[in-house]
Amino acid sequence: MEVLNPSYYPARRAAAVAEEYINYKMGRPHRLFGMQDVTSASREGETVNCTAEILYHLQGQNTAPNVSFTLQKELKNDTEGRDKTFYERLRKLEEPLVAQEIPDKFGNVAPEMEPVHHLALVAAAYVKWQNSTENTFFRMAVIKSVKQVKREDAFLEFHLVMLIHEMVTQEMIPWEINILWNPTEGLKIVKDVQLPKCHG
Repeated sequence: MEVLNPSYYPARRAAAVAEEYINYKMGRPHRLFGMQDVTSASREGETVNCTAEILYHLQGQNTAPNVSFTLQKELKNDTEGRDKTFYERLRKLEEPLVAQEIPDKFGNVAPEMEPVHHLALVAAAYVKWQNSTENTFFRMAVIKSVKQVKREDAFLEFHLVMLIHEMVTQEMIPWEINILWNPTEGLKIVKDVQLPKCHG
């Protein structure tokens, strides 16, 4: 096993994959995880406020890296009430939610859009994890558009067009992501498709 300097790019890329995976698995409208620091690294493990192991597949395979993680302590479910309030508010809208450019060009997100922004980032975390290799470094994601689709069942449905920043190539990659969410069952990715560059 090769030990990596935690400040070097390969360690930070692997830690970013762990961050995206954790956000996909545990993120909610009122809870996102962020990487504070990489304190030690090797090709098989990272520390990012938890211990994570990222195993990349051989080049040429279109398979997401295997990620396993252990949190240092059990998380409290302190977002349950706010998530439910958000859920009920969107279920009661007479007109489905439609918005563009989140955050705006100055980096601002309206407070009432913060839970939608977080859900979109959780969905983007799935895309970033699924498309990560040792040679990619996905970071920022912005919502170009979000449209809520009314449903009769217990889920909220959103159709997102997002720009996902790939640091190595400096590309902003447009992606269509359709998601379902409710407070009990969490996030489900219905569709994720990379769009032609003209959508950016």
